[in-house]
Amino acid sequence: MEKTPELENHKPNRQESVKPYLKYSGLAFQMIGAMVLAAFAGMKLDEHFGTQNPWFTIVLLLVAVVASMVLVIASLNKK
Repeated sequence: MEKTPELENHKPNRQESVKPYLKYSGLAFQMIGAMVLAAFAGMKLDEHFGTQNPWFTIVLLLVAVVASMVLVIASLNKK
């Protein structure tokens, strides 16, 4: 069986092998940033409105988690 020149000469370069790691680590930092921002904004809103329970914090964190998961799923489906 003969090897075709395209397959024989194709070696994954360093950039091709590192790119997925950068993409997914960037997604992780984006998720963490969204949740930290949501928690901070929720605490400030709870403080401003004087709520006894942290409703704004809970709701904003849930929204941040759902939005982050949607972005991750969309990124995984996109090639």
